[in-house]
Amino acid sequence: MPIQPDVLQSCLEDLAPGYSELFTLWHPLMERILLRGNIDRGSLKGPWREFVVVTGGPGTVTQVTTGSEVIAGGRRQNAERGNEYAPRLIYAFDVPGKDMAEANGENDLAKIIKRYPELALSDFHEGISQQLAMGNGGGASGAVGGLGGFVTLNGDAQYNAQGNTNRQGIFEFLPSGTQADVVHNLTKNTTAGWYNQYGQISSFSTDGKATMRQVYYKASRQGSKASGPVDLLLGDESSYLNYIDDLDDQVRVMKVEGDKAPGQVRQGIPFLEADFFLEDSLDVTNAAFTTADASNGVIYMLKSDTFHIFTLGHDSGMETKGDFAVRGPIRIPEQDMWRYEYVLNMGMYCDQLRANGVVTGGAIA
Repeated sequence: MPIQPDVLQSCLEDLAPGYSELFTLWHPLMERILLRGNIDRGSLKGPWREFVVVTGGPGTVTQVTTGSEVIAGGRRQNAERGNEYAPRLIYAFDVPGKDMAEANGENDLAKIIKRYPELALSDFHEGISQQLAMGNGGGASGAVGGLGGFVTLNGDAQYNAQGNTNRQGIFEFLPSGTQADVVHNLTKNTTAGWYNQYGQISSFSTDGKATMRQVYYKASRQGSKASGPVDLLLGDESSYLNYIDDLDDQVRVMKVEGDKAPGQVRQGIPFLEADFFLEDSLDVTNAAFTTADASNGVIYMLKSDTFHIFTLGHDSGMETKGDFAVRGPIRIPEQDMWRYEYVLNMGMYCDQLRANGVVTGGAIA
Protein backbone atom coordinates (compact mmCIF):
# COMPACT_ATOMS: atom_id res chain seq x y z
CA MET A 1 0.00 0.00 0.00
CA PRO A 2 1.49 3.38 -0.98
CA ILE A 3 2.51 5.74 1.82
CA GLN A 4 0.35 8.84 2.17
CA PRO A 5 1.98 12.25 2.80
CA ASP A 6 0.06 12.72 6.06
CA VAL A 7 1.32 9.34 7.32
CA LEU A 8 4.89 10.51 6.80
CA GLN A 9 3.97 13.77 8.56
CA SER A 10 2.59 11.86 11.54
CA CYS A 11 5.80 9.86 11.81
CA LEU A 12 7.87 13.05 11.66
CA GLU A 13 5.84 14.65 14.45
CA ASP A 14 6.41 11.59 16.63
CA LEU A 15 10.13 11.50 15.90
CA ALA A 16 10.90 15.24 15.91
CA PRO A 17 11.09 15.71 19.72
CA GLY A 18 13.64 12.90 19.94
CA TYR A 19 15.67 14.28 17.08
CA SER A 20 15.74 17.75 18.67
CA GLU A 21 16.75 16.28 22.01
CA LEU A 22 19.53 14.38 20.27
CA PHE A 23 20.89 17.71 19.00
CA THR A 24 20.95 19.18 22.51
CA LEU A 25 22.89 16.14 23.69
CA TRP A 26 25.18 16.35 20.68
CA HIS A 27 25.96 20.05 21.24
CA PRO A 28 27.49 20.60 24.71
CA LEU A 29 26.51 24.27 25.08
CA MET A 30 22.87 23.64 24.12
CA GLU A 31 22.75 20.71 26.52
CA ARG A 32 24.00 22.74 29.47
CA ILE A 33 21.67 25.65 28.79
CA LEU A 34 18.67 23.32 28.78
CA LEU A 35 19.80 21.40 31.87
CA ARG A 36 20.14 24.68 33.78
CA GLY A 37 16.64 25.70 32.73
CA ASN A 38 17.90 28.82 30.92
CA ILE A 39 15.33 28.56 28.16
CA ASP A 40 12.19 30.61 27.58
CA ARG A 41 9.69 28.97 25.25
CA GLY A 42 7.19 31.17 23.49
CA SER A 43 6.60 33.88 26.13
CA LEU A 44 7.97 36.81 24.09
CA LYS A 45 5.52 39.43 22.80
CA GLY A 46 7.86 40.74 20.10
CA PRO A 47 10.77 39.64 17.89
CA TRP A 48 13.53 40.22 20.44
CA ARG A 49 14.50 39.57 24.04
CA GLU A 50 15.63 42.47 26.22
CA PHE A 51 17.73 41.64 29.27
CA VAL A 52 19.54 43.50 32.05
CA VAL A 53 23.31 43.45 32.53
CA VAL A 54 24.23 44.42 36.11
CA THR A 55 27.75 45.84 36.43
CA GLY A 56 27.79 46.78 40.13
CA GLY A 57 25.82 47.31 43.35
CA PRO A 58 23.03 49.91 43.60
CA GLY A 59 24.09 51.77 46.77
CA THR A 60 26.96 53.16 48.87
CA VAL A 61 28.52 52.41 52.28
CA THR A 62 28.76 54.88 55.17
CA GLN A 63 31.07 54.22 58.12
CA VAL A 64 29.51 55.18 61.46
CA THR A 65 32.05 56.32 64.09
CA THR A 66 30.15 58.79 66.31
CA GLY A 67 26.56 57.89 65.64
CA SER A 68 25.67 61.27 64.19
CA GLU A 69 26.77 60.56 60.62
CA VAL A 70 24.27 61.06 57.83
CA ILE A 71 23.92 57.79 55.98
CA ALA A 72 24.49 58.34 52.30
CA GLY A 73 21.56 57.18 50.24
CA GLY A 74 20.72 57.49 46.61
CA ARG A 75 20.96 54.97 43.87
CA ARG A 76 23.78 54.15 41.52
CA GLN A 77 22.71 53.26 38.00
CA ASN A 78 24.72 50.12 37.37
CA ALA A 79 22.43 48.27 35.02
CA GLU A 80 22.33 48.36 31.23
CA ARG A 81 19.82 46.79 28.87
CA GLY A 82 20.97 44.54 26.08
CA ASN A 83 18.85 42.77 23.50
CA GLU A 84 18.93 39.87 21.09
CA TYR A 85 16.71 38.71 18.25
CA ALA A 86 15.32 35.27 17.46
CA PRO A 87 15.83 34.69 13.73
CA ARG A 88 13.24 32.59 11.93
CA LEU A 89 14.99 29.85 9.98
CA ILE A 90 13.15 27.32 7.82
CA TYR A 91 14.81 24.22 6.38
CA ALA A 92 12.59 22.94 3.55
CA PHE A 93 12.91 19.63 1.72
CA ASP A 94 10.76 17.94 -0.90
CA VAL A 95 9.69 14.29 -1.11
CA PRO A 96 8.64 13.03 -4.57
CA GLY A 97 5.17 11.55 -4.77
CA LYS A 98 6.69 8.76 -6.87
CA ASP A 99 8.86 7.65 -3.93
CA MET A 100 5.85 7.50 -1.62
CA ALA A 101 3.76 5.67 -4.24
CA GLU A 102 6.45 3.04 -4.71
CA ALA A 103 6.93 2.57 -0.98
CA ASN A 104 5.15 -0.35 0.59
CA GLY A 105 4.88 -1.01 4.30
CA GLU A 106 6.86 -0.01 7.37
CA ASN A 107 10.27 -0.95 5.98
CA ASP A 108 9.92 1.39 3.02
CA LEU A 109 8.58 4.15 5.28
CA ALA A 110 11.66 3.81 7.45
CA LYS A 111 13.86 4.12 4.35
CA ILE A 112 12.08 7.32 3.27
CA ILE A 113 12.50 8.81 6.75
CA LYS A 114 16.20 7.95 6.67
CA ARG A 115 16.63 9.34 3.16
CA TYR A 116 14.83 12.66 3.58
CA PRO A 117 13.69 13.92 7.01
CA GLU A 118 16.49 12.46 9.10
CA LEU A 119 19.26 13.68 6.79
CA ALA A 120 17.56 17.06 6.49
CA LEU A 121 17.37 17.60 10.24
CA SER A 122 20.95 16.39 10.72
CA ASP A 123 22.07 18.88 8.08
CA PHE A 124 20.11 21.65 9.83
CA HIS A 125 21.69 20.80 13.20
CA GLU A 126 25.20 20.76 11.78
CA GLY A 127 24.60 24.10 10.10
CA ILE A 128 23.49 25.72 13.36
CA SER A 129 26.53 24.27 15.12
CA GLN A 130 28.81 25.70 12.43
CA GLN A 131 27.14 29.11 12.54
CA LEU A 132 27.47 29.22 16.33
CA ALA A 133 31.15 28.27 16.26
CA MET A 134 32.31 30.19 13.18
CA GLY A 135 29.62 32.58 11.95
CA ASN A 136 29.83 31.54 8.30
CA GLY A 137 26.37 29.99 8.03
CA GLY A 138 25.18 32.77 5.73
CA GLY A 139 26.41 30.87 2.69
CA ALA A 140 30.20 31.15 2.86
CA SER A 141 32.40 28.31 1.62
CA GLY A 142 31.84 25.19 3.67
CA ALA A 143 28.60 26.41 5.23
CA VAL A 144 25.05 25.16 4.75
CA GLY A 145 23.85 28.68 3.88
CA GLY A 146 20.83 30.65 5.02
CA LEU A 147 21.76 30.45 8.70
CA GLY A 148 23.47 33.84 8.98
CA GLY A 149 20.83 35.17 11.35
CA PHE A 150 21.76 32.90 14.25
CA VAL A 151 24.20 34.24 16.84
CA THR A 152 27.89 33.31 16.60
CA LEU A 153 30.69 33.10 19.16
CA ASN A 154 33.25 34.22 16.55
CA GLY A 155 34.01 37.91 17.06
CA ASP A 156 35.56 38.13 13.57
CA ALA A 157 32.14 37.44 11.99
CA GLN A 158 28.81 39.24 11.85
CA TYR A 159 25.29 37.82 11.86
CA ASN A 160 22.11 39.39 10.52
CA ALA A 161 19.70 38.73 13.33
CA GLN A 162 16.76 40.50 11.71
CA GLY A 163 17.80 40.51 8.07
CA ASN A 164 19.09 44.09 7.99
CA THR A 165 20.91 44.34 11.33
CA ASN A 166 24.58 43.36 11.26
CA ARG A 167 25.68 42.25 14.70
CA GLN A 168 29.16 41.30 15.82
CA GLY A 169 30.02 37.86 17.18
CA ILE A 170 30.40 37.51 20.95
CA PHE A 171 34.14 36.88 21.55
CA GLU A 172 36.74 39.44 20.52
CA PHE A 173 40.30 38.20 20.02
CA LEU A 174 41.96 41.11 21.84
CA PRO A 175 43.02 41.89 25.44
CA SER A 176 40.03 42.77 27.61
CA GLY A 177 40.85 46.46 28.01
CA THR A 178 41.14 47.13 24.27
CA GLN A 179 37.88 45.48 23.15
CA ALA A 180 35.35 47.85 21.59
CA ASP A 181 32.86 45.69 19.63
CA VAL A 182 29.12 46.04 20.12
CA VAL A 183 27.65 42.74 21.36
CA HIS A 184 23.94 42.31 22.11
CA ASN A 185 23.60 46.08 21.47
CA LEU A 186 26.06 46.92 24.29
CA THR A 187 29.51 48.42 23.57
CA LYS A 188 32.37 46.59 25.22
CA ASN A 189 34.18 48.57 27.95
CA THR A 190 31.88 51.57 27.38
CA THR A 191 29.41 49.44 29.31
CA ALA A 192 31.30 48.74 32.55
CA GLY A 193 32.28 45.07 32.91
CA TRP A 194 31.12 44.21 29.40
CA TYR A 195 34.07 42.39 27.79
CA ASN A 196 35.36 38.84 27.39
CA GLN A 197 38.54 37.39 28.88
CA TYR A 198 41.33 36.64 26.41
CA GLY A 199 44.69 34.86 26.23
CA GLN A 200 47.21 34.13 23.47
CA ILE A 201 49.34 30.97 23.36
CA SER A 202 52.78 31.37 21.76
CA SER A 203 53.11 27.58 21.35
CA PHE A 204 51.29 24.86 23.24
CA SER A 205 54.44 23.17 24.48
CA THR A 206 55.70 26.49 25.88
CA ASP A 207 52.71 28.15 27.56
CA GLY A 208 49.60 26.30 26.36
CA LYS A 209 48.14 24.99 29.60
CA ALA A 210 49.40 28.00 31.59
CA THR A 211 47.53 30.41 29.31
CA MET A 212 44.41 28.25 29.40
CA ARG A 213 44.49 28.18 33.20
CA GLN A 214 45.00 31.94 33.37
CA VAL A 215 41.96 32.71 31.21
CA TYR A 216 39.91 30.00 32.90
CA TYR A 217 40.45 31.49 36.37
CA LYS A 218 39.93 35.07 35.19
CA ALA A 219 36.56 34.13 33.74
CA SER A 220 35.56 31.84 36.61
CA ARG A 221 36.08 34.61 39.19
CA GLN A 222 33.60 36.88 37.40
CA GLY A 223 29.83 37.00 37.53
CA SER A 224 27.46 35.64 40.12
CA LYS A 225 28.85 33.43 42.89
CA ALA A 226 25.98 31.03 42.26
CA SER A 227 26.93 30.56 38.60
CA GLY A 228 30.07 28.61 39.45
CA PRO A 229 33.26 28.37 37.38
CA VAL A 230 33.69 27.98 33.63
CA ASP A 231 32.27 24.54 32.87
CA LEU A 232 32.69 24.11 29.11
CA LEU A 233 35.55 24.44 26.61
CA LEU A 234 35.08 24.13 22.84
CA GLY A 235 38.24 23.96 20.73
CA ASP A 236 39.41 23.32 17.20
CA GLU A 237 40.93 19.94 16.39
CA SER A 238 44.61 20.95 16.52
CA SER A 239 44.24 22.79 19.84
CA TYR A 240 42.33 19.84 21.28
CA LEU A 241 44.92 17.30 20.12
CA ASN A 242 47.79 19.45 21.38
CA TYR A 243 46.12 19.48 24.80
CA ILE A 244 45.82 15.67 24.73
CA ASP A 245 49.50 15.32 23.75
CA ASP A 246 50.52 17.68 26.54
CA LEU A 247 48.78 15.48 29.10
CA ASP A 248 51.44 12.86 28.38
CA ASP A 249 50.91 9.90 30.75
CA GLN A 250 48.25 11.54 32.89
CA VAL A 251 44.89 9.85 33.20
CA ARG A 252 42.40 10.98 30.58
CA VAL A 253 38.75 10.48 31.48
CA MET A 254 36.42 10.27 28.52
CA LYS A 255 32.81 11.22 29.06
CA VAL A 256 29.65 10.28 27.18
CA GLU A 257 26.39 12.01 28.12
CA GLY A 258 23.22 9.98 28.45
CA ASP A 259 22.57 6.28 29.04
CA LYS A 260 21.25 5.82 25.50
CA ALA A 261 23.64 8.17 23.73
CA PRO A 262 24.69 7.01 20.26
CA GLY A 263 28.16 5.62 19.76
CA GLN A 264 29.53 8.74 18.09
CA VAL A 265 28.32 11.25 20.70
CA ARG A 266 30.91 13.88 21.62
CA GLN A 267 33.55 12.94 24.15
CA GLY A 268 35.03 15.43 26.56
CA ILE A 269 38.34 15.62 28.42
CA PRO A 270 38.39 17.28 31.87
CA PHE A 271 40.18 20.61 32.19
CA LEU A 272 40.16 21.76 35.83
CA GLU A 273 36.41 21.83 36.66
CA ALA A 274 35.31 22.07 33.01
CA ASP A 275 34.80 19.61 30.15
CA PHE A 276 36.90 20.26 27.05
CA PHE A 277 35.18 19.17 23.82
CA LEU A 278 36.48 18.98 20.30
CA GLU A 279 34.24 21.23 18.18
CA ASP A 280 34.18 19.70 14.69
CA SER A 281 32.62 22.87 13.30
CA LEU A 282 35.66 24.97 14.24
CA ASP A 283 37.90 25.29 11.18
CA VAL A 284 40.44 27.98 11.99
CA THR A 285 41.85 27.84 8.43
CA ASN A 286 38.52 29.16 7.12
CA ALA A 287 38.22 32.81 6.01
CA ALA A 288 35.62 33.33 8.76
CA PHE A 289 38.56 33.96 11.10
CA THR A 290 40.30 37.15 10.00
CA THR A 291 42.38 37.75 13.13
CA ALA A 292 45.84 36.22 12.68
CA ASP A 293 45.96 34.83 16.23
CA ALA A 294 42.54 33.17 15.82
CA SER A 295 43.69 31.41 12.65
CA ASN A 296 46.31 29.68 14.86
CA GLY A 297 43.69 28.03 17.04
CA VAL A 298 40.54 28.93 19.00
CA ILE A 299 39.34 27.61 22.37
CA TYR A 300 36.08 29.07 23.69
CA MET A 301 35.78 29.02 27.50
CA LEU A 302 32.13 29.19 28.49
CA LYS A 303 30.26 29.55 31.76
CA SER A 304 27.03 27.99 30.53
CA ASP A 305 24.93 29.49 33.34
CA THR A 306 25.41 32.92 31.72
CA PHE A 307 23.90 31.77 28.38
CA HIS A 308 20.18 31.77 27.63
CA ILE A 309 17.92 30.50 24.83
CA PHE A 310 14.48 31.76 23.87
CA THR A 311 12.03 30.69 21.18
CA LEU A 312 9.06 32.28 19.41
CA GLY A 313 5.79 30.62 18.42
CA HIS A 314 2.82 29.00 20.12
CA ASP A 315 0.63 27.09 17.66
CA SER A 316 2.16 23.81 16.50
CA GLY A 317 -0.17 23.70 13.50
CA MET A 318 0.54 27.23 12.27
CA GLU A 319 3.73 29.17 13.03
CA THR A 320 5.01 26.24 15.15
CA LYS A 321 6.83 26.56 18.48
CA GLY A 322 10.12 27.32 16.75
CA ASP A 323 12.24 24.55 18.28
CA PHE A 324 13.13 22.53 15.17
CA ALA A 325 9.41 21.94 14.76
CA VAL A 326 8.18 20.06 11.70
CA ARG A 327 5.50 21.43 9.37
CA GLY A 328 3.79 20.02 6.27
CA PRO A 329 3.02 18.31 3.97
CA ILE A 330 2.45 21.05 1.38
CA ARG A 331 1.73 20.05 -2.22
CA ILE A 332 4.04 21.90 -4.62
CA PRO A 333 1.95 23.26 -7.51
CA GLU A 334 2.67 21.74 -10.94
CA GLN A 335 5.02 19.16 -9.43
CA ASP A 336 4.58 15.69 -8.02
CA MET A 337 6.30 16.79 -4.82
CA TRP A 338 5.32 17.23 -1.20
CA ARG A 339 7.22 19.81 0.85
CA TYR A 340 8.07 19.45 4.53
CA GLU A 341 9.71 22.10 6.70
CA TYR A 342 11.72 22.27 9.90
CA VAL A 343 11.18 25.60 11.65
CA LEU A 344 13.65 27.18 14.06
CA ASN A 345 12.69 30.50 15.65
CA MET A 346 15.35 30.68 18.36
CA GLY A 347 17.73 33.24 19.82
CA MET A 348 20.66 32.97 22.21
CA TYR A 349 22.47 35.53 24.34
CA CYS A 350 25.03 35.88 27.15
CA ASP A 351 24.24 38.20 30.07
CA GLN A 352 27.64 38.11 31.84
CA LEU A 353 30.24 38.38 29.13
CA ARG A 354 33.26 38.85 31.42
CA ALA A 355 32.56 35.45 32.97
CA ASN A 356 33.54 33.84 29.65
CA GLY A 357 36.74 33.86 27.61
CA VAL A 358 38.61 32.72 24.54
CA VAL A 359 42.18 31.49 23.99
CA THR A 360 43.93 31.64 20.61
CA GLY A 361 47.13 30.06 19.31
CA GLY A 362 46.52 26.57 20.68
CA ALA A 363 46.94 24.91 17.29
CA ILE A 364 50.67 25.70 17.28
CA ALA A 365 52.51 22.76 18.83
